[in-house]
Amino acid sequence: MNVRISDNRTTLPLTERKQIHIANPAAGGGRHLAAAEEAVKRTGGELLKSDHPGRLAELIGETLARDPFAHIVVYGGDGTVYEAVNGIMASGQNETACLSVVPAGSGNDFSTHVNDSGKLPKYEPVRIDLVRAEAGGEVRYFANMMNIGFDCSVVRQTVAIRRKTPIRGSLAYIAGVAKELAVKKTTDVRIRMEHCVSPENGESLPDRTFRQKILLTAAGNGSHCGGGFNALPLADVTDGYLDALVVNDVSRRTFVKLVGYYRAGTYMDEEGNLKDKFRGVLEFIRCSRMTVEGPDWFCLDGEVFPTGEDKTVLAEVVPGALWYAAL
Repeated sequence: MNVRISDNRTTLPLTERKQIHIANPAAGGGRHLAAAEEAVKRTGGELLKSDHPGRLAELIGETLARDPFAHIVVYGGDGTVYEAVNGIMASGQNETACLSVVPAGSGNDFSTHVNDSGKLPKYEPVRIDLVRAEAGGEVRYFANMMNIGFDCSVVRQTVAIRRKTPIRGSLAYIAGVAKELAVKKTTDVRIRMEHCVSPENGESLPDRTFRQKILLTAAGNGSHCGGGFNALPLADVTDGYLDALVVNDVSRRTFVKLVGYYRAGTYMDEEGNLKDKFRGVLEFIRCSRMTVEGPDWFCLDGEVFPTGEDKTVLAEVVPGALWYAAL
């Protein structure tokens, strides 16, 4: 086996790994399963079927127990990626296994960042960061973004809209935004950002603490959320940091005027400097550790969880947590 060492971690080229394709037989009317079957014919890999929640992580654990160097290819959206990364981390084989995702969900924001942005080389294993989130005595990992406040409420609305209507993608998210705006609520929080750096030059900055009512906060390893909102345009899954956005309590009118910039990711420049109209409205911070006290709910990659009795979420970057190959 031609093992090579990169960044003190063991890896293999994709050509020397066995591909394990995992798809839901019912998703997309069977189209995704057919695509996986065709890929298996081309690569000589193996096809596994994940037909109920939690099964994907089980299949990953079973696969990596047999072959720690397997190339896991999952078909799905951000919820599928969430389950896959937690399955890999639970297996203890994140130093050897490699993950890829074929976008096949109602929201494919992680894929937009890692597969479509050009930030990662195609078909080459690269170490990417994950974020370890702890709340209510539970530890979870996410690959893309954590949302608290308005955004998390919108995710809950979006899930309901997708379940009850044929609306999908960013349109479902926009519909969720409209419903939440009608009952706009703020969240009283204490947020502490630690190990902060300048997005322009990487120089260390003082820790930041916020004690206030906020509309939302988003902390990203990746850039997109909500089926296409470029909420954190400077995010990088390989830099060892979270990009965090805190939006102050603003009026519905102000939010509606500015939400287009939030969707397009044009509220700041390439050095992380806010445009004038956003000063006093939001804060952008790059850090490696973030603690949020006060919310009842938080959202990781489209999955919603309670914060528990102490209403606290801790998110901390795990640099180079696993191998990923962009497709």
